[in-house]
Amino acid sequence: MFLPIIKPILRIVATVVSLLLFALTILSAYGGRFNTEIFTLPAILVLVLPYLAMLTLAVTVIWFVCGRYFVGGIGVLALIASWGPISTVSPLSGSKEGDPDATKFTFMTYNMIHGWDQEGKDSTANRTIEYLINSGVDIINVQELVRLDSVEVTGMTEEQKERLLKTYPYYVGDPANDMKVFSKYPVIFENGYNYIDGKFDLRRYSFFKFNIKGHKMVLINVHLQSFMLSSDECEDINSLSSIKSVKSLSKNIFSVQGSLHQKLHNGFQNRRNDVQILRNTIDRMKGATLICGDFNDVPESYAYRLLKGDDLHDAYVETGFGPMITFNAHKFWFHLDHIFYRGPLKALDVEKGKVKFSDHYPLVATFEFTEDSLAK
Repeated sequence: MFLPIIKPILRIVATVVSLLLFALTILSAYGGRFNTEIFTLPAILVLVLPYLAMLTLAVTVIWFVCGRYFVGGIGVLALIASWGPISTVSPLSGSKEGDPDATKFTFMTYNMIHGWDQEGKDSTANRTIEYLINSGVDIINVQELVRLDSVEVTGMTEEQKERLLKTYPYYVGDPANDMKVFSKYPVIFENGYNYIDGKFDLRRYSFFKFNIKGHKMVLINVHLQSFMLSSDECEDINSLSSIKSVKSLSKNIFSVQGSLHQKLHNGFQNRRNDVQILRNTIDRMKGATLICGDFNDVPESYAYRLLKGDDLHDAYVETGFGPMITFNAHKFWFHLDHIFYRGPLKALDVEKGKVKFSDHYPLVATFEFTEDSLAK
């Protein structure tokens, strides 16, 4: 009896919900254009852009299958309008063939969280250190390692430490900070004041100068501030990283308030300020440069876009296919670790390591020098 009435109502509700989803997808795609000093909600939406885009695609297909081409067409327009940012968070590139005569090197960046093993598996030796030893890469760039000893890196044996330093004879970094480099090539740690004018936070970036078979390169190891959320606060916003419906998205977005909202706002602000300092610094630099590490922010965020500018390349965007997750704790499945480059360099490949010892996955990349960058 009521079916003829209910069906149009359900269709209207589904249409309104779909249009809201399409609008949120567009807002999340361009949320990184809004200054985080003024707006927080668009920055939060950027975090879930890959999930909103996939949901929009699925809903759009359903509308077409049901023969509702008007609403489906709006979904297509929403995806087209958002395509630029979507192609950054989910690139459609692939590994590249390098010049057989060019100088190449392999590189890893990894927030190793002090070598702790979050899987808690019993082992006679530290599994993170063993992974680094057996990685085979030329350069390892790590965050959250202050001292290479068994007090901080629990379970690391002296034999492991000896093998690691034998494999990577150049181990450098500020002993007071948690950013270090292991290298098979000569490298020196340089004081940040050699590059940065004025006041800055030494804990956010470290500078390293390489000589790779005669080629000069500066590497900037980055570890930007996180949101500093407690475990309880992480649970409160878990659904933002595992969206199941537009209803659950809206409910949880509007529950992000009070002290939690302030922490999110402060995190966006602190990263914006630190990235602005770094951006001003690299504007004065020349030559082959890698800027990489744990940015605690996602592709297309305000901080990401501010740093990337018009001259930096994102190695994963250049060589990757599909969305990438580099953080694995608290169900916060986000892409927080990045590798940017500039100068006579070309990214050939970026792969995510599958080990889950840390709350971050390692990124392993292959680069080649493309021009005459030989040291003189």
